[in-house]
Amino acid sequence: MLHTLHCPPHLTLALQEEHDAPALFSLIQQEKARLRHTLAWPDSVRHIEDTLTTIRENRADFFAGRSAVYLIRWQGEMAGVASFNSLKATQGEIGYWMAERFQGQGIASQAIQLLIDSFTYAAILDTFIIIKAATVKSAQQCAGSTLGFCVCRAPTRRRKNWG
Repeated sequence: MLHTLHCPPHLTLALQEEHDAPALFSLIQQEKARLRHTLAWPDSVRHIEDTLTTIRENRADFFAGRSAVYLIRWQGEMAGVASFNSLKATQGEIGYWMAERFQGQGIASQAIQLLIDSFTYAAILDTFIIIKAATVKSAQQCAGSTLGFCVCRAPTRRRKNWG
C-alpha cells in the first residue's frame, strides 16, 4: 500500500528502489549547483554508493512508518523527489525538489497534492501538514501557496562573526 501513487495521465510517485540509484545520482549531480543553495545535503552525494545508501535508509524509514520518500516521474521521466520527511499521527512534514527543466509546470503542486490526498485517504495523517520549501524567487512560486497553504517565513539565521 502506498508504494506507488498515480495521478493520470502523466504523474507517478514511486518509492525509491535500489535500481533507481544510477538515475537519481545522475539527476542530483546535474542539479547539485542549484540544489546546494537551499538544501544541506547535495554536496554529501559524491558517489553512487551514497545514493544507494540513502535509498536503503529511506525504504527502512518508510516501512517503519517514519517517513515516505518518493521519486517524482513525469511522463515516465524522473523529475525530482517529494516526501513526507517525517510522519507522526497528526502531522506530516513535506519536502520536495524538482529538476530545473520540470519547474514552472505545476508538477510539484500535483505531486504534493497527490501525497496529501493519498496519506489522508489512507488515514495515516489527519490533522496538520507542513511544507518546507525554499522561496528563492518568491513565496507565491512555491507549491504550497499554489495549494492554498499559508506561507510563513522562518526567521533568518545570522552567522556570528568570531573574528
